[in-house]
Amino acid sequence: MEVLDREHLLHNVDGDRELLEEIVRLFFDSSVQILESVRAAVTRADADTLHKSAHQLKGALANVGAKAAAAAANELESLGRRGTMTGLEQALATLETEFERLTPCLESLLNEPTAPTEP
Repeated sequence: MEVLDREHLLHNVDGDRELLEEIVRLFFDSSVQILESVRAAVTRADADTLHKSAHQLKGALANVGAKAAAAAANELESLGRRGTMTGLEQALATLETEFERLTPCLESLLNEPTAPTEP
């Protein structure tokens, strides 16, 4: 599964680089806190908080086209919803790996030169 669906993200902002930058910055600002909430819920084996936080993170990841990370967050959300504590550590490790892979992809997208505007 691809780390970042660039076309999806660029389509969502209709090619507006300024909006793209704003969305990605907001994503980074909020997702770090949500990921911390997911980690804490896994540590405490708090299924309800895990379900809610993973759901929130999944939505944020999907909004930026992070398919693999969103799938990993979905797995944690499902575990929390079912109250299943088996496999939490592995699911969290997968999410963290995908998040780490996503960060440079988003940063690279932000640093791409913009196409010149036609007259």
